[in-house]
Amino acid sequence: MQTTTRASAALLALACVWAPAWADATDSARLESGFARHLAQVINGYRQLQGLPGLEVAAELETLADEHSTAMATQRRLSHDGFHSRLGRTTSRLCVENVGWNYPTAETLLDGWRHSPEHLRNLLDPKVRRMGLAARARYVTFFACS
Repeated sequence: MQTTTRASAALLALACVWAPAWADATDSARLESGFARHLAQVINGYRQLQGLPGLEVAAELETLADEHSTAMATQRRLSHDGFHSRLGRTTSRLCVENVGWNYPTAETLLDGWRHSPEHLRNLLDPKVRRMGLAARARYVTFFACS
């Protein structure tokens, strides 16, 4: 309970520092990139509060996450389509993936994932060490591997 309280307080503090206005963005690519970078910080902060190391942001995983977010945006639907193909394009034996859509901040997205047992398991998997994040048209992909 105490860890959850500390995690919530940390998330709230981060929310006060950075809250994008998606609808007012004139440079959506810059905003989406900033959202993904901030989400990486929020995820690592949460993992550290749980006693786990942060994840290294890996360019090759960012590319895979970006391709998937772009595909979801084009199709206008959340999916895990092509997950095994993405896994096969890595050198890892273990990868996990969370997707989300239409969250106004990185903190609210993380909070949604925290309240889903499957998504939480992916966030806190101690075997994953690297991650890639991407946001396109409010479709977000977290792709993390060992």
